[in-house]
Amino acid sequence: MIAIGGGGIIAAVMGIFVFILGEAYPLFTDPELKQAGSLQQAGKGRGLAIGVDPYREVAFIVGEDGLGFLQTQSGERIHSEQLEGLVEKNWFSAYSWRNGRRLLLGLDDGRVLVSRVGYDLEYSDEERRVLPNFAVKEEVVLDAGKERIVELAYGDDEESRSAIAGITASGKLLVVLRERQQALFGPGRMEQETFNLEGGLKGNPTTVLVDNLVRQVLVGTDQGEMGEWRLEGMDGEPSFRGSFQVAEEGIPVTALAFILGDVSVIVGDGKGNVSTWFQVMEEKTRRFRRIHSFDPHAHPVMRIAPSQRGKQFLTGDAQGMVGLHHMTSEQTLFQMTSGTKGIADLIFAPKADGFLILGTEGKLEHYQLDNAHPDVTSDVLFKKVWYEGYPQPEFVWQSTGGTDEFESKISMIPLAFGTVKGTFYAMLFALPLAILAAIYTAEFASPKVRNLVKPTVEVMASLPSVILGFLAGLWLAPILESRMVGTLLLFPLVPVIILAAAWAWHQLPETFVRRVAYKGEIYLLTVVALGAVWLSYAVGPWFERMAFGSDFLSWLTREGDVHYDQRNCLVVGFAMGFAVIPLVFTICEDALSSVPRHLRAGSLALGATPWQTAIKVVLPMAIPGIFSASMIGFGRAIGETMIVLMAPGNTPIMDWDIFNGMRTIAANIAVELPEAPHHGSLYRVLFLSGLLLFMVTFCINSLAEVVRQRLREKYNRL
Repeated sequence: MIAIGGGGIIAAVMGIFVFILGEAYPLFTDPELKQAGSLQQAGKGRGLAIGVDPYREVAFIVGEDGLGFLQTQSGERIHSEQLEGLVEKNWFSAYSWRNGRRLLLGLDDGRVLVSRVGYDLEYSDEERRVLPNFAVKEEVVLDAGKERIVELAYGDDEESRSAIAGITASGKLLVVLRERQQALFGPGRMEQETFNLEGGLKGNPTTVLVDNLVRQVLVGTDQGEMGEWRLEGMDGEPSFRGSFQVAEEGIPVTALAFILGDVSVIVGDGKGNVSTWFQVMEEKTRRFRRIHSFDPHAHPVMRIAPSQRGKQFLTGDAQGMVGLHHMTSEQTLFQMTSGTKGIADLIFAPKADGFLILGTEGKLEHYQLDNAHPDVTSDVLFKKVWYEGYPQPEFVWQSTGGTDEFESKISMIPLAFGTVKGTFYAMLFALPLAILAAIYTAEFASPKVRNLVKPTVEVMASLPSVILGFLAGLWLAPILESRMVGTLLLFPLVPVIILAAAWAWHQLPETFVRRVAYKGEIYLLTVVALGAVWLSYAVGPWFERMAFGSDFLSWLTREGDVHYDQRNCLVVGFAMGFAVIPLVFTICEDALSSVPRHLRAGSLALGATPWQTAIKVVLPMAIPGIFSASMIGFGRAIGETMIVLMAPGNTPIMDWDIFNGMRTIAANIAVELPEAPHHGSLYRVLFLSGLLLFMVTFCINSLAEVVRQRLREKYNRL
């Protein structure tokens, strides 16, 4: 039965391990790519732009014969009455904003058609049909000189401002800024202003980009520069903020695109290089800086397609090579050769589960992509990462945010640090008290005291950790904050006063000492300890006025640059002590009590004092048990959840300061897992963190058992 029980426990532990491993394993699988369709001639002549519905069933194509819709699987072309009359328009450029929510068509006379592509869903007989629609909203005159528009860009805050930027055949850079003025009644009046962005750049513009806050215009040139203009509004001219060398001098910038959130800019150049840039503060000035570089193409990058669901993006070059990259992890997931002769346009599906390639010869290719966790790599989890908006690479855990553009930051290092920090302060408080209390109880206390103390301490182990955490966070933390100086004085005053009392005890007459010894000294010691505690809190306010200008917490912030957190590691140490001390005390006391009595008797018979006997004879024999108790207490502390969830504030910071809090792996799982999307990246990362905690505790306990066995063999030979 013992063997069956032991085998069952091992099987249960292995089952837990396999389950957790199975949940975390998909994080590190490679993306799967499959061609879902191919159409040799999707449109007539040169293709300009494409888009696709969220289900990848219907795509639109802008070509020389106009704009049309087709089924991505069968290639069947869908004709719409709304397309009539548009074929006569002679357009030379197109720009699809957010998968066709705004489709801009640049004409040869300086005008821009602003249109919209939408998709309606119809359900019948349990079948879904995607019904596309197209409408030209308006015509905008971009160039009054009626030059051909060869490059277009669009930005829209979807509230009141929008901008159209374009490059003409002669190299003019024009921006039409549009702003809807609020009215007391009705939608308000739309105002429009055209600006010619001149000067400040070397070379001719090759590509243009507008952010969706309509605050910034970026322009790439044929000399490898990227210029930045700030749109000040309808009342002022756009201001030139500077130019930055984003490619080798003389190498043209061939493609620009914003990653989701419009903070980072993807740059592709004429040598096939791909990089991302965002602004950082340098010498009190915000300047663009290259943050990430990716595997280059062998030919000029012609198109960049960012995902609408994350930080992935596609790049396509002049010979039809397509690469998939992830910005934050700085990885190129794959590069593939498409069946097209060149890339006319490239687009990510709205759900990031596929993409479409339009070749310059009119060929359309459709690919299905399964890449659920591109944002998780070993480097992201365990190395410093340079996130958008941060001045430098850092370890950061911030799993959720308030907008769709938010990027989860999932470094495991702050959680591991918090786990180590919480365990360290808990053991620093609990281990000495538990071991010394066990030595006193086993070796010096009278039987009456021992029979009272040991059951009382063992009952402490039954206190629920959620109650301890609740009391620590809501009751103890405010008390410590208001009496912090008195609390800190406990650590020097209590030991000093007890040692002074012990010295005074030895100065008393021997007859008195023998009469009281082993009977009343514990009560006298209790009175002395309580008196030391009272004295610490009594002199605390006076000492705070004398040493810290009446406010210790303000002095701490002013002089030590330490920001006091009410729920901190000092609170954790006290609360965790109540959870760990009973466990360590009980095992240590049992180990000390199990040392054979004849060893004590022999030591005392040879003239050793009780203290010498305890330290030199009993303690070495009990070392294996004490070590086991320490490791069990360590495991209890490192896996604690509710106390470290409530007591330390649960903030994932990396600071050894005892006056700050932390977030542990166990507490993080308790907080995040109920809200994590099932089988999403965060969900699996939480299981991975649980797997790491499982493996660490397993390895530590296994090592502790090996050390315990060796210590036992060593001291058994004495």
